[in-house]
Amino acid sequence: MHVPDRPTPSLQQLSLSSSTQNSGQRVVSIALGTPVTEQSNDMTPPCTPPTYHVGKAPADTNDLESTAIPIHPKLANKDVQGNSETTVTPTAGETLAWAKLSPRLYTKKYQVSGSTSLGYDQLGHGAWSTVYQATETPETPLSTLLTPPSSPVSLLAKPATGRLLAIKTPSRKEAHNILYHEARILTYLHCTRHSSDYVVPFHGYDATSKSVVMDAIPRNLEAHAKSCLENTRVNFSTRTMFDPVCDSQEWKSLATQLINGLVFLHSNGCIHGDIKPSNILLHRSEKGSSAAYTPLYCDFSSSRILDDSNASNTAQVQQITALTPDYASPELLTSLHGTAAIATAPADVYALAVTLVVAAIGESPFAGASMEAMKLSMAREGKVLEFARQADQGTRIMKGKIVERCLKDALEKDMEKRFTAKQWEASVNTIFEA
Repeated sequence: MHVPDRPTPSLQQLSLSSSTQNSGQRVVSIALGTPVTEQSNDMTPPCTPPTYHVGKAPADTNDLESTAIPIHPKLANKDVQGNSETTVTPTAGETLAWAKLSPRLYTKKYQVSGSTSLGYDQLGHGAWSTVYQATETPETPLSTLLTPPSSPVSLLAKPATGRLLAIKTPSRKEAHNILYHEARILTYLHCTRHSSDYVVPFHGYDATSKSVVMDAIPRNLEAHAKSCLENTRVNFSTRTMFDPVCDSQEWKSLATQLINGLVFLHSNGCIHGDIKPSNILLHRSEKGSSAAYTPLYCDFSSSRILDDSNASNTAQVQQITALTPDYASPELLTSLHGTAAIATAPADVYALAVTLVVAAIGESPFAGASMEAMKLSMAREGKVLEFARQADQGTRIMKGKIVERCLKDALEKDMEKRFTAKQWEASVNTIFEA
């Protein structure tokens, strides 16, 4: 891998969606009760929404900006280079045992966009990583190198360029295991059928720079929803004031694809753990497609795989160490009071439902809160639709309208009454077909 010298410790890129670049929101430590107002040079806190920390305070105050680290127990003593006693080389569609799975390795070369003097092109950043844009270096066949050109070569001819990549690179040493874990998750998912329909394309783990290599997809759902909101404010019309900001057909398409994607994840034993608009990339659909965008899940650094080795032993299941209150289910928010919290399938359903509220109104349902403590209190109440209806775009989720009907059962405060992903999928299909 050809990587130019730069001030950052290592070339990595954060999954696009886990970064909202310039929101300026703070990271607030619940453990110590003190907001972090200064940022260290070697890491950048997530921009939106703020992250709350639970559990014991870290020895290093710089660690207050840490996000959730759900690393599989079997990785605790694993060499982050990817060495293991049993190496598995997965192929598409192959069923693999999670405990013995090593990440797919990326062995090609790439060049990071930008320069040392002007800075490298970032697609996003977060507490643990930075996502850089890069271009894969095309491989030149040996026969071409040994054969002289049959005609003069123009000095002005542009060199061949490869595909655009997103390189998720650790911002500090503590992030190495986190990204190694994410690479294992992505390897596991991409060994299942239809993964390319729902998950960001993954090219492998760069063991040299401890980076995750993916497709570069610059647009995420958070930025798209904000753009749509600004457009509706500029071009307000009473005729569309009851429709989602991105228009009804696009919202239906996004909802259908994202719910189908959640069914895919849960059916394959994957709990995402951090679903929110910034962790959903929007890949522009090909011409002729009925949908403008294909939404893809990314940032699996907080994810876990349910398998026989940990399903029956709750002591081995990694607990959540940080939450994003806007998208956290009420039961997970109890972790802020010292109760152990574990990412679950019902929590994923709730988080996606809140995400689809944001896609409908263009902002967080708790955006009206004047203080972070107030926002946290509102989120604990589990009344997402009620708070969203009080906002200036509340008409878009009125009772009886399409958004409210699709989301209300997925936003049940009681997780026992909340839809599963499959129940939600069936319900939404029935509503849309009516």
